Amino acid sequence: MRHLELVFKSEDNKVKKLKLNYVNESLTEATIKQAMADMASLQMFKKDGVSMYAKPVAAQYVDNNTTSVFDDRTTNAANPSTAK
Repeated sequence: MRHLELVFKSEDNKVKKLKLNYVNESLTEATIKQAMADMASLQMFKKDGVSMYAKPVAAQYVDNNTTSVFDDRTTNAANPSTAK
C-alpha cells in the first residue's frame, strides 16, 4: 500500500509525521506544500499547549510491501485438528 507521509516540526522543535492513506498520487509539490502550510496555520493539533504540526519540513510517498516468510493461519484454519 502506498501512502503520503507529511513531516512537520512541532513548536518544541520535534519531528512529527502524519501518514495519509488513499491519497491522490499525482499531487504536485506546490499543492502539498500549500496544504501543509494551511494545516500548520490552523494549529488544530495541540498537546499541552504545543502545536504538534507547526512547520512543514518534507513530504514523501512511501510504499509498504509485505513479503511473507510463512503463514500458519491459513493451514490451521483449513485443518482445525492441527491447530494448537
